[in-house]
Amino acid sequence: MSAKGLPYVSERGGQTLLLLYVQPKAARSEFCGMFQERLKIRVNAPPVEGEANRECVAFLAKALDVSKSEVRLVRGAQSRQKDFLVERPPAYVLERLGMAGVS
Repeated sequence: MSAKGLPYVSERGGQTLLLLYVQPKAARSEFCGMFQERLKIRVNAPPVEGEANRECVAFLAKALDVSKSEVRLVRGAQSRQKDFLVERPPAYVLERLGMAGVS
């Protein structure tokens, strides 16, 4: 899988920038397609006191098989549109997203 045609994945200094649209207070945390050229995820945490942001980090870390410290929110702390920097190259992230059923 390549980043070509996937507007939500880009490279930044050898790391991967993921553009997400986050829906809080879902029944469970999961990937659920695209929305506004961003990868949409649902998280089961409410958008209160950073809980949804922490759940996003934990969910991404588990899905990408990286530590939580390798996933960093860089933009959108109080927005549904969030940008995360993953300290792995895009090829690795794309492979792991494919394994998680994201296309």
